[in-house]
Amino acid sequence: MALAASLAPVPSIGRIAPLCSTDPAISDVNAPLTIDVHAHIFNGRDLQIRQFFAKTTVQQGSELYPFASAMGAVLQTLGWHLAPNAESERRAIAQYAAETRSCGGAETLRTLAAPAFEEGYALGRRELQAAAQTLSQTPQGAAVLGPKTKGGSRLEDAIRSLPPTYKGFEAKRTQPGVLGSNPTLLGYLRFILHNFNHRHVNAIDYLTTYSRNSSRKVDLMVASMVDYDWWLAQGKQTPTTLAEQVDLMGEISVLLGGRVHGFAPFCPFREAMTKGADGIGESMRLVTRAVETQGFLGVKLYPPMGFAPWGNTGQTIWVGKPGLPAAASDPAFGAHLDAAMETLFKYCADNDVPIMAHSNHSNGPDKAFLDLAGSEYWSKALGKFPGLRASFGHFGDTDLEDHQGNKSRKFLDLMSSAAGSAGANIFADSGYFAGVLSNQPKMTQVLQMLYTASDNHVLRERLMYGTDWTMILPQKKVDDYLSDFIDVMGKVEAAQGGVTVRQTTLSNAFFGHNAAEFLGLKSGMPNRRRLETFYAANKVPEPDWMRKVG
Repeated sequence: MALAASLAPVPSIGRIAPLCSTDPAISDVNAPLTIDVHAHIFNGRDLQIRQFFAKTTVQQGSELYPFASAMGAVLQTLGWHLAPNAESERRAIAQYAAETRSCGGAETLRTLAAPAFEEGYALGRRELQAAAQTLSQTPQGAAVLGPKTKGGSRLEDAIRSLPPTYKGFEAKRTQPGVLGSNPTLLGYLRFILHNFNHRHVNAIDYLTTYSRNSSRKVDLMVASMVDYDWWLAQGKQTPTTLAEQVDLMGEISVLLGGRVHGFAPFCPFREAMTKGADGIGESMRLVTRAVETQGFLGVKLYPPMGFAPWGNTGQTIWVGKPGLPAAASDPAFGAHLDAAMETLFKYCADNDVPIMAHSNHSNGPDKAFLDLAGSEYWSKALGKFPGLRASFGHFGDTDLEDHQGNKSRKFLDLMSSAAGSAGANIFADSGYFAGVLSNQPKMTQVLQMLYTASDNHVLRERLMYGTDWTMILPQKKVDDYLSDFIDVMGKVEAAQGGVTVRQTTLSNAFFGHNAAEFLGLKSGMPNRRRLETFYAANKVPEPDWMRKVG
């Protein structure tokens, strides 16, 4: 198999037409370029969700630790398998083709998608209320549902007060009462309800939430997929397979007119366990198909699951770890992981395919694995494969305001390498910087310090905007993430003395132009050419981001 991202004709995805891509609620060609490089739109069938909550988020320091601690019993009782499958979503997407003629005026995108919003909400509400009813039958379950929360409402009260319709829920969550008065419980319930939606509904919810009434419109949302199958379920696939998820993401990219594109997951464990006679395994085949035919922009890595980007050879940290297949205890296991990473890195380097990696010490199935996300392993990878185009997701710390940015500094050192060296194409993003919502003064101070600390002020050209949607939904007032970040960056920019970055302002570089460079969206770059081919094959008009990037 030739691992080269060709520009051969891309097959048309089929009965899909862009839906209301010029809706003023989400589109403004005169607004500054805005790209979210770190987001997710999966639902409850797309990952090993029970194992994920049971084996990873129980650890202190995880982004979802408070949520999992409060909702653990509810999460284990939910019927996640009832979330929409690939075929039902494919039918829903195809139905929009007959409605594109109705596009016109503001809010038409969300209006046309309203039945799908209602469908997912009704299913999630039913399952939540059924789970609460089941739990209430036992003393332990009743204790979970009954204790007063900080906001004064009980979890059971919030679940039972969910109105019958999504429209009612939208109204009620902004009004005084059980939901509106307790943003913590509201965030928890919104996260769960999203897992019962069609994926394109979650994307539309994101776009309209952050573009509505904002000086910025989100021109491009990069939605990353994950592959935990071998680390959490001994290779058992998710209810919606990764191949199906890739196909759905391609359809969503067309449906939303190039406003959403994916990052495909790569798992070296899967690659090692499925390698064929040609030396290529399932994970690499998935990546190449996604990038070459489905409009994907790059590759997502999740090292804390159990692998280093480079330097696995000779390690024994997997031996005897519960839940892992026997193959993980083989003395050569680390070497097999490195061989898989080498295949990926060579493909990405040869074809200028960007990589985004989870770099926070969180969400691994074993504490011993968390350090594998660290900067020292990326230093080894960049030494072996100089010039990789990669981004450190979360910039090494989702709570940098609590740690004075210290956990981010080692990643900053790699990014500060001189131009043309191993670190020339290394970036970072602000995914799940929840301090923007809860402690703006401290976030402003820490970001200003990091901008100033970087050699040659390299962070000005390398730090990118990200949300980590939908994972950040449990946070209070999450709808304000973009607007609050605009305020924070305005203060940082003022402290930087009005510098020019990439021929624009510091804020514009952070919110869009740095990402355009990282993602390879500029005219003539390989990713841009691949997207142009994808758009031509699927009759997607020029998206707003393309007009703004040039």
